[in-house]
Amino acid sequence: MTVHRHTLLVLLAATLCVLAAVPATAAGTPAEPELGPLNPAFVRALRDPDTEALGRMPSPVEVEVSASVEAKAAARALPSAYSLLSLGQVIDPVKDQSPYETCWAFSSIAALESALLKQEGVALDLSEDNVVGRSGFLSSRAERYGFGGYDFMAVAYFARWAGPVTEARDPYDGVPVAAKAVRHVQGTVMIPGRDSSLDNDLIKQLVVDYGAVSVGMHMDTGMQLAPSGRYYSYWDESTSSYYCYERNDCENHGVAIVGWDDDYPASNFGAAPTPPAGDGAFLVRNSWGTDWGTDGYFWVSYYDKGFARDIGLGTYGGCVAYSDVEGVRNFSRNYGHDKLGVTGRIGYKDGSPIWGANRFKAVSTRPITAAGFYTLSSNTRYEIWAGRSFKKLTRRARGTATLPGYHTVRFKKRLMVRKGKPFIVALRLYCPGDAAPLAIEQRVKFGGSTVFAAASAKPGQSYVGAKRWRFSDLTKSRNYRTANVCLKAFAK
Repeated sequence: MTVHRHTLLVLLAATLCVLAAVPATAAGTPAEPELGPLNPAFVRALRDPDTEALGRMPSPVEVEVSASVEAKAAARALPSAYSLLSLGQVIDPVKDQSPYETCWAFSSIAALESALLKQEGVALDLSEDNVVGRSGFLSSRAERYGFGGYDFMAVAYFARWAGPVTEARDPYDGVPVAAKAVRHVQGTVMIPGRDSSLDNDLIKQLVVDYGAVSVGMHMDTGMQLAPSGRYYSYWDESTSSYYCYERNDCENHGVAIVGWDDDYPASNFGAAPTPPAGDGAFLVRNSWGTDWGTDGYFWVSYYDKGFARDIGLGTYGGCVAYSDVEGVRNFSRNYGHDKLGVTGRIGYKDGSPIWGANRFKAVSTRPITAAGFYTLSSNTRYEIWAGRSFKKLTRRARGTATLPGYHTVRFKKRLMVRKGKPFIVALRLYCPGDAAPLAIEQRVKFGGSTVFAAASAKPGQSYVGAKRWRFSDLTKSRNYRTANVCLKAFAK
């Protein structure tokens, strides 16, 4: 942990807490949308950055899943044991993140590689170095490789088609290179952590449907001193098993779930002072090479108190799977203003629908056929509108996003554009119980320092409003002068 990193985090904490309060008009209707609450885990990590050690940082924005979605996942018939290794849907050998704090990139790439194997049956060895070096979040090489990160950073990198690139094109040497993406990531699923030891059904569903899932955990392989004076450990090397038996509010390491076994014996966690309350464990892929664990894999008890958990203190980046990965010829152009993806969320305090829109300039006459956007809560209703001007917007698609994440939705009717001329893509979001459903990206300045410096906005780019005919330019608000709506448009 460097002094520079500690100072930067403290400044960011103070700044974001100030920005979280946006005034409303006296009439009771917000003059502008309000900034939603920060992920409490993110705030906690900013205030006490030394709690993060191995490279997994919390996301500034947390996602939410309703009880009905959880219940539907619980009702699904899933096998008692499942392994992507046995199915050949992971790429081995397990790589080593040393000497950098880059576990978040390794878990993200593991999930994406697994998704490709599941969706296409194609094995592509993808570059973690490129994700770290070209994520765009930090200015110096030392920060990028030593600061740590979270899954949403990887999602933003993929969503703007900065990658993925192959390992052969950009090996893990701390010197990233610019290269063309070999696939286009068009969809992800982002869910919060588990709220109990047996709240595992939705994570299992993602593993079956999409492949490996990137998650966070509290990792400490050292010895723990018990009140009795005896030493114990979370890590049992003899069985390659891990069980954090004490409540721990810090996830400091990114790993990928690749399977589970409901009957994995609790007795295998023999290094703990007492065994878990029941059998069952996740099969997990690490990023410390093949000499650690069993060829780089290990088991984590369902009853672990620091593994993929959401215990009321916020989520540490959540759990991410890659649901829609396509070839690079699916679209010819990705129009977008949000390089960093989701760094905040906005909406109206009364929970009414919010509109967001982006204006783009067409670089060719190729028609616009789809839009990409984030939802941050389950069962979010959306409408997508497009036109050559705000006055000519027409609805192109609508639906409900069952799970939060990044989505690409095809238009029912394409938008014809003229080269060099503007066009508009607009998004209406509504989710009962979510007062801040619209994802935004923005820069933060405080005390001479700039955080999320790569976020930039210009007048005439991003707009928000309570009605389709009542948009206002985000940059004209003192609270959102560097903000962009996280909304992309794709050309045929």
